[in-house]
Parts: sequence; structure tokens; C-alpha cells
Amino acid sequence: MILLQLAWQTVRARKVSFAGSFTAMVCAQALITACAVLLESGNRTPAGQGGTDMVSFAVPFGFICLFVAAFAVSGTFSLSVQQRTREIALLRAVAATPGQVRRLIGLEALVVTVTAVVPGCGLGVLIAAGIRSVLVDRSMVPDAFRLSIGPLSLLSAVAICWVTAEVAVWGSGRRASRVRAVQALGEAAMPNRRAGVVRTAIGLAVLAGGIWGLSAIAGSEQSDAANTATGMVMVLMVAVALLAPWIGRLAGFAFGILCHVLFPGVGFLVRANLNLGHRRLAAAVVPLALTVAFAAVALLVPQMKWREYQRQDNERMVADHLVQASGKGLPVTAAPTVSRLPGTVTAVGTTATYVEILTGDGPDAAGSTATAQAVTEGRLGQVLDLGPAEGSLDGLGLHDIALSERVAHRSHARVGDELRVRMPDFRTERVRVAAVYTRSRGFGDAVLSQQLYAAHPVGTPQGPDTVYVRTAADNSLAALRRDHPTWRVLDRTEYRAEAKRRQDASMTATYLLLVVVTVFTSISVVNTSVMTTMERSREFALLRLVGATREQVVRMMRLESAVTVLAALLVGAAVAWGVLTTVSRSLTGSADPHVSTATTALILAGSGALALATGILVTRIALRQGPSAALRGAE
Repeated sequence: MILLQLAWQTVRARKVSFAGSFTAMVCAQALITACAVLLESGNRTPAGQGGTDMVSFAVPFGFICLFVAAFAVSGTFSLSVQQRTREIALLRAVAATPGQVRRLIGLEALVVTVTAVVPGCGLGVLIAAGIRSVLVDRSMVPDAFRLSIGPLSLLSAVAICWVTAEVAVWGSGRRASRVRAVQALGEAAMPNRRAGVVRTAIGLAVLAGGIWGLSAIAGSEQSDAANTATGMVMVLMVAVALLAPWIGRLAGFAFGILCHVLFPGVGFLVRANLNLGHRRLAAAVVPLALTVAFAAVALLVPQMKWREYQRQDNERMVADHLVQASGKGLPVTAAPTVSRLPGTVTAVGTTATYVEILTGDGPDAAGSTATAQAVTEGRLGQVLDLGPAEGSLDGLGLHDIALSERVAHRSHARVGDELRVRMPDFRTERVRVAAVYTRSRGFGDAVLSQQLYAAHPVGTPQGPDTVYVRTAADNSLAALRRDHPTWRVLDRTEYRAEAKRRQDASMTATYLLLVVVTVFTSISVVNTSVMTTMERSREFALLRLVGATREQVVRMMRLESAVTVLAALLVGAAVAWGVLTTVSRSLTGSADPHVSTATTALILAGSGALALATGILVTRIALRQGPSAALRGAE
């Protein structure tokens, strides 16, 4: 109880020191609360009212938000403990035990967490309501979906944030409490510049694991490599956070020498500050690097994916028209009906399904699942050019199958080979590889006959999703529009416009996630910049007392801010580039991602300008006090 009272009094007395931790905790609780409310609402919503859609959105959204929130909370709390080394040293000097120091720091984190509950949870409910409105407007969930705010979601969010804060201060508190009382004040005057051996070893292991993961994804030609991009950013950024002291030391050494050479006067001070305060530099670099890496991958990966899909679709589409249903679907007889119309050259229906390509002969043989299209009779090559590399896709027999190039490579299959496949009804069939094709993106990795698909029904027999039509005259489908008003007949232009609308709708979740997370990481960048700058008011006062002018101090901080921004942009860009080249190789076979120059410039310039402007503005605010008043306040 005494330690809890002391923790409460410490937080009250040092509002400025704990303001950054409080801000990070409010934002973290807002994000986690919003995700928890959406997830709980989805689970409680009756079937048919969008609950499943909301859960499928909230799970990945919550996972990413949890990672970013943990990143920001751990960074600010660790920095807060580092900034209070002198105070902790005094406690050790007056006989406080290491255990008491650790418990005090943990209770301070609890006090900050409890203080942030009301604003954090309240803001989180508002964010959840805003996300629900956006998803309803985009028709991703029905208007009947309602938020369900219960104690479980709120308490879970608070508990998660509190545990994250305790984990964050555990390492810093342990390091601060290990200093012997005799050395405590000396440790406060000259902070420990060594990076922990265990932390470094774990960081190198995580980095090696991230690099291995990127190599494995690029080499395996996985079709869903783009979906793993965000996860790889998380892994690499964890490695960056663990190795931050070494990154700060390396950046401080290299850029310190450069500043000293280019600006002999102020550059000398900058070099000394960067070498001595490399941990402070590292603390400022990590959140900005996360902002750059996450924003780049979240924006550029969907662009790359859509560009490749669009390219292959444009090359694949040779049909003049497509027939689709406006409602439940086309009937089983749709393709024969269209083929009998005057002027129709070829009509081939396709139905989306999947198959599992087995690698063994036993009943429990393992395999890999591939998306597939079941096609009706007809010359498929006259409506879809799948880019056959071997064999022919026209006239697939009952036990024939065509595979995409990457699935054939993964299955070690060639034209003429026999394979065992598991159908959607879990029965197996032996099929012969009739062809291998290259243009599979956005279509499917296997093509089989409609007869084989119909022999393995799951529920009510389904008709084709789309009928691709090759016509001899533009008006040959006029009778179809008249006789079947619920069928949609699209030409190539209309089809591509429809595909673009679907793409824009599917990007809603990505952009929503990007906006929420980028705002949060930007707040973290500003928060960290304020904390690292305001703690140096005593240093600024001493510089002014020994003759430095206010403008010289501002120039010094401008150079340090520029170094911080440049180091963060390099680290963030390196992480993003590693992920983007991997995704590009998986999608296109080329390691050159061909990213948008305008988007890249916007990310780098926006992130850099935010951090640079914040550092300069906070420096000017810190210099408003006279040197004597600043020294009294620092004491």
C-alpha cells in the first residue's frame, strides 16, 4: 500500500514525465477497445446480420492494432524509466531495495493505465462506431448490424494494455534496480551505454528468422505471399526494436562525423550528443521507422497485387461478353442456352471451387489446397487465354486437370502425369495433368471439367458463376437480355469497370486500417519526440549559461532532428523494401517491385516532415524559459 501511494504521488508530481506514457496508453486502450467491441459485437450478432463479416474484419484488424499499440506503449514506458534514472538512483542511495524499485515502477504503470481507462475506452467506442459506419456505407456489413458494448470487451482491452505496460517497464526497471547503491548516482550521471547481451542475441535471432521467412516466401512462390507482408513487417520491426541501441550507436557515429565535417561549430555538439545519447536517438528512430515501414507496405502491396492481377486479366480476357447473374446465380443450363443463340461462336461457363492436390496414396495423405475453376464444354481458348506453357486446355476430359505453373512446380507435376486430388466433398479422384498455364492470378490455380465437379456435389447443384461468350456480331445477345432480365450481360469495358469497383470496395478495409494505425503511429512519433526533447531542458539551459545563443541551440537540435529522421527513414525503408521485393518476386517473378514514386515520396516526406517539425517546435517551446528558471525546473 505504501508503494502504491508513493507511485500515485510520483505520477502526480511528475506529470510532464508521465504525459507521454499517458498519451500512449490512452491511444492504445482506444485501439484495443475498438477492436474488442467490434469482435464482441460480431460474435453476438445473429446470423445473417453481418456478424461473420465483422469478425473476419476485426480479427486481423485487432491483431495489427495490438502489435502497434504494444510497440508504442512499450517504447514510451521504457523511455520514461530511462529518463528517471537520477530519481531511481536517489531511491537506491537511501536504501531502497531492487525489488522495491521494480515494484514501484510496476505500480506507476498501473496508475497510468487506470488513469487512462475512461478517455481510452470512451474514444475506443467512438472509433468502433466510426468503423461500423464506414463498413455499412461500403456495404461490407448490413445496416442491421449493431454494436454490442459489454464489460468483457472493455475489461479485456484494459487488461491487455496493462500487461503490455508491465512487460515494457520490466526490462527497464530490472536494469535500473540492478545498479548498486554506491554506484547509483554515478550511473545516473553517466547512463550505461552498453546494450544487453540477451537483448542483442534475441534481436539477432529474430532478424535472422525474419530474413529466413522472406527467403522462404520468395522461393516457394506462394500465391498468398501478399497476405503475409504485414506479418513480416511486424517480425522485422521487432528485430529493429530489440537492436535499437546498436542502430542508435551506428547512426550516431556515422551521422555525427558527417555533421562535424559539414558544420564544424554546431556539428561538434551534435556529434557529442549523438554518441553519448545513442539510446535517446534509438528511442526516437523506432516509432518513425515503424510508421514508414507499415505505411509503405500497407499502401504499396495492394497496388502491386492489383497491378499484376489486372495485367494478367487483361491478357487473359479474349471473350467479347460475360454473362453473370444479378441475384442468386445462373442456372445449370446457362452456358448451353447462351451457346444456342444466333451469332454465338463459343460460350464457356466457369464455377469457382477448390481442390486439394495430394502427395501420397493413403486415405490420410496430406496435400495443398488450390483454388480452381470448373469449366463447361467448349473451346476455352477462344474466350480465355490462360497462357498455356504445355498441353492444351480445350476439351478437358472427365478426368483431366490443368494446373498453374507455380502449382505444377510445387507439386512436381508435368503434362501427362497422374495425380490424386481431393474434391470439395472429400472424396478423391485420379486425374491426368492435361496442361500447365501461366496466367492464374485472379482466376485460379487449377482448371477441371464441369462433369468432374458435378460428380462431387456439395449441397444443391450450382450453375456457373460466369459464362464467357465469343460472338460474331455485337447484337447477338440482345435476345438474352430480353428473355432473361435477371442476367447481366457485360462487355469488356463494363467488366473492367466492375472489377475496378470491386477492387475499390475491397480496399476499404485496408485504407481504414492504414488510417487508424498511421494516426496512432504518428501520435507515437510526436509523443516520443516531445519526451526526448523536453527532458533536455537542463542541457539547453547549461549551454545558454556557457555562452550559446538560443538560435545556436535551435540549429543544434535541427541537425539532431534531421539525423533522427534520416536514420528512421533509412531503417523503415530497408524493412519495407525487403518485404516489397519479396512480394514482387512472388507475384511477378521479378525482385523489382515497381512501386509508385508519388506514393513513396508522400510516405517518406510526410513522416519526415512530421518528426522534424515536432522536434524543432518542441525545442523552441523548451527554450522559452530563461536558463536559471529551466535549471530550477529540472532540479
